[in-house]
Amino acid sequence: MASTSSTSQTNPNIPPPATDANGSKIELRPYYGEKDLQYVHYLVYSTAFDLVPRGVRYILSSPFVLSAWVLVFASLFVLIPKQLASFGWPQELMLAARIAIVVASMGGGLLFFYWFVDHFVVATQVYRALANDLKDPGAYYRTDQGNFWLLTVQNQPVGCIGMDMHKNTVMEQAPEDPNLAGSSAIRQAQWPKTAAFLASVDDTLRGIVMGKKEKKDQQGRVLFKAHKPNEASIRRLAVKSNLQDHGLSTPLLKRVAFWAHSHQVEYLYAETNQLETKLADILSKRHGYELVSTTKAGWTGYKKVWRLDVKFWMDKEVAEREKQKELEQEAKEMDELKDYFKK
Repeated sequence: MASTSSTSQTNPNIPPPATDANGSKIELRPYYGEKDLQYVHYLVYSTAFDLVPRGVRYILSSPFVLSAWVLVFASLFVLIPKQLASFGWPQELMLAARIAIVVASMGGGLLFFYWFVDHFVVATQVYRALANDLKDPGAYYRTDQGNFWLLTVQNQPVGCIGMDMHKNTVMEQAPEDPNLAGSSAIRQAQWPKTAAFLASVDDTLRGIVMGKKEKKDQQGRVLFKAHKPNEASIRRLAVKSNLQDHGLSTPLLKRVAFWAHSHQVEYLYAETNQLETKLADILSKRHGYELVSTTKAGWTGYKKVWRLDVKFWMDKEVAEREKQKELEQEAKEMDELKDYFKK
């Protein structure tokens, strides 16, 4: 798959744009600048927040979390009825209270885990990206021969990927404190007063849990380590949620690999976390990335580092293309023979 210009339809030497089964034009092009920024931000944060349910399932798979949840539930189930019994509640109300405790413990627990993953796992990663390399993807990724690309369908961006080749360590810029209560989305809500109240509660809880110290600690923290002259990293791979599972990550990853090979990069690195299991499978099973290391991140999370031998990948890609050409040539010759014998 390759990007093409508007002259491709008039110049017979340039192939027409690639299309899918429905005839939609598909292009892979560089990041153009300010007009693409909102699309990049949308792709990154929308695909990130789609991983929240997976994050909840991952947290619930932890024996420590499940044990703590059961302990809290058991304590409430025992202590609250005892307290109510001391007030002289009848047995019918005691049964209703126990049912309410079960429902509240299950529903409230799930809501808490969903809120926690949404705000303190996914949102933190998104704010971090938007405040740093995605603040200006063109300026950041085109340093030291890196680049940033968008995949478009009918001229609408549906995927993106960056290749980071920074030779110096990149320090993190702390994101601004999110102020949901004062955002335009809250002001334009159907019930603005209710939305503003809930957003204020959300902001307050986030401030209590996260505190101001974390923001100070972020300033001056290493965001990305420096690369060696023969190394680079893949970052911010995202494909629009409703178009995933259709192989659209393949042209993006291949574009980076070809770019890396043309710039004498020997090794490409990529990172995944506990929510990005699908990306890890794509890297390892479809594109030949090998696991280099796994490190713990936070209480229950982890970070995996993957590496691709670019030269080995390129040799394999060339061999596969040659084989494909041979198969196409054989098929063409067979068709010609069939036509000949029909005559």
